[in-house]
Amino acid sequence: MNRRSASSFALIMTLFASTVCPAQGAGELSKETSAVQVGQCVAQHDSARQLRLEEQWLSSRAAMLSCADERCPLAIAADCRAWLDELIGLMPTLLVVVEAEELAAHHSALLVELDGTRVELSDPPRPIELLPGTHRLRLELRGRPPVERQFELAKGEKNHIERIRFAPPPSAPPPPHAAPRSATRPVPTSTYWYSAGALVAFASSAAFLLSGLKEHSDARDICAPNCGRSISTSIQARLLLADITGGAGLVLGGLAAYTYLRRPVVFSKTPPSGPAVSANAQGISLVWRGQF
Repeated sequence: MNRRSASSFALIMTLFASTVCPAQGAGELSKETSAVQVGQCVAQHDSARQLRLEEQWLSSRAAMLSCADERCPLAIAADCRAWLDELIGLMPTLLVVVEAEELAAHHSALLVELDGTRVELSDPPRPIELLPGTHRLRLELRGRPPVERQFELAKGEKNHIERIRFAPPPSAPPPPHAAPRSATRPVPTSTYWYSAGALVAFASSAAFLLSGLKEHSDARDICAPNCGRSISTSIQARLLLADITGGAGLVLGGLAAYTYLRRPVVFSKTPPSGPAVSANAQGISLVWRGQF
């Protein structure tokens, strides 16, 4: 017979002896507690004692709760209740403290996982009983980066505090800056054509005028006042052509000025200034953009 069986046998014999001794009030025990119930209490008492020694906290607590029932004999219940008190002192506890403004504003959206199991946090926080060892805590809040903590709980450590503060929500990226635009008034092509035509017309008018004046001066020196009609006609034709081409030059010049003054405003994007690196098949080059 091993030590565990001997202990159980001795306890059973003690209880049996008490049941047959009317002076100790065992008659009431026999009425209220059957032999089967006594056997169960003894078995749970023995199991709780063994599991307590092996530090199997959860299993031993379940056995202690069973044998601490008031229907069990007084000696067994007293042992189990004492062991329960001792176990409560050994089990560490955790306090999860979330910053007040976070918990008040987003309590319904707060997701808490402790060792992979969903738990609910109370306000104010209450201790959470855990086993000694390493634990992992994860909290999620809509719109905030999740917070993860890993911590170690020692045997008998009470009210270990994990204070949680969520980072501010990620700010929206700033809108892309529109490239600066510059207003220009480019000279239309027609202005150049009108200006060129006006220059040609004025040059022709000047040439005709100089030619007519020279011919008039030569005729006055050579044959005046008896010059032939052909010379007079030639001089008048040259002066007339000078007037016509001069008028055309004025018209073309006016059109050139009109198209230049009424040219439209054009908005164009200004390329960013500063150094820029460009890569191509020939290699990498450094380019500086901007105005000097």
